[in-house]
Amino acid sequence: MDAAILTIGDELLIGQVIDTNSAWLAMRLNELGFTVKARFSVGDNMSEIRDAIYYATELAPVVITTGGLGPTSDDRTREVLCDMFECEMQENEEVLNGIKEMFSKRGWPLTDVNRRQAMVPDRAKVLFNKLGTAPGLYFEDGSTHIFVMPGVPFEMKEMFSTAVIPHLKRICGHQVYVHETRVFSGIGESWLSDRIQPWEEKLPDNISLAYLPAPGIIRLRLSHLADNEQQGRALLTQLFDDVMPLVDEYFVTSIDEPIAATLLREMTDSGKTFCTAESCTGGYIAHLITSIPGSSAAFKGSVVAYSNEIKEKLLNVSPTTLQRYGAVSEQTVSEMATHARQILNTDFAMAVSGIAGPDGGTPDKPVGLVWLAVASDKSVVTQELKLGGPRDVIIARSAVSAMFMCLKEKRKEHS
Repeated sequence: MDAAILTIGDELLIGQVIDTNSAWLAMRLNELGFTVKARFSVGDNMSEIRDAIYYATELAPVVITTGGLGPTSDDRTREVLCDMFECEMQENEEVLNGIKEMFSKRGWPLTDVNRRQAMVPDRAKVLFNKLGTAPGLYFEDGSTHIFVMPGVPFEMKEMFSTAVIPHLKRICGHQVYVHETRVFSGIGESWLSDRIQPWEEKLPDNISLAYLPAPGIIRLRLSHLADNEQQGRALLTQLFDDVMPLVDEYFVTSIDEPIAATLLREMTDSGKTFCTAESCTGGYIAHLITSIPGSSAAFKGSVVAYSNEIKEKLLNVSPTTLQRYGAVSEQTVSEMATHARQILNTDFAMAVSGIAGPDGGTPDKPVGLVWLAVASDKSVVTQELKLGGPRDVIIARSAVSAMFMCLKEKRKEHS
């Protein structure tokens, strides 16, 4: 079944607020078996909201809107829908009591503006808001279903999960979209496509394949509209098992997650510890790792050695090495990783040094040249990268590549 998503608010059109609601809703709808035909935004103008809702209903029988339900004068969605469905606003006692209770707990006075939140169109079913004051609405008109939710993301997500999904399951039936994802690194998108082309050509017609690239990472996603989630997932898993011999050396994880999460989980599960010594990435690898709850179980710390002085004083990189080979060299990152592992007393250490640009390059060492090293008690391995793109992309790809190197070295020790 088809669905359309409409997000409402001037703040979305001028870029003051990023629309994350439609992306989140699209994923949830897809999981429930809906095909999202369109995602679009309009401002707070009443005629534009009305036109957008009419347009959305022409595209799909299920329309989801967010935004425009607040208590202030710029929130017009309720008013528009009341006019469209030729109904009247009435005060909903249950909604009002919920607002009163929330304000009482927080010691806030209930104003007339807040009380107006309890006014709802009499033809709508109320979707109660457990985390805010703006109730959601559900309009059903023949085969058309319109769900209206607040724009505040955490309120919207709670309402969708608890109040909207039961209706959608009734509307859509039992079919579900099943997705399986495999994450790869160390290979470009076109090269990966060439490798798996024989497998891709044999995929069943009812299976869709998507390439989802990001700096240093490619996610392959298989999707299938199945009558049974368990059987659908088993089919996709088997298809991925068939292709793995072609791409096993580039495999990161079968979980759709950042590579930092995969590295942290495998280190933690094996009781190993690791650290980083970062120059051109400026602590970005450490940031990615420590943004994950529980990272202290395996990650012990980082040394951001941006200058040669810090490389010498904190990481004991030899002045002779720096003078002879330079900061961006195999020899320097080898010493950075080796000494970081000793100083921070870890099982593994990653080191990165490079020229992220936009300036600083030379004919011998151009922008995008990056050296990586991973040290363990058994060896030090290195890798040279020649990357393109803007500074932030070079940093991101360097970080991912370093973590993938570390992950592979860790796996070698347990193979």
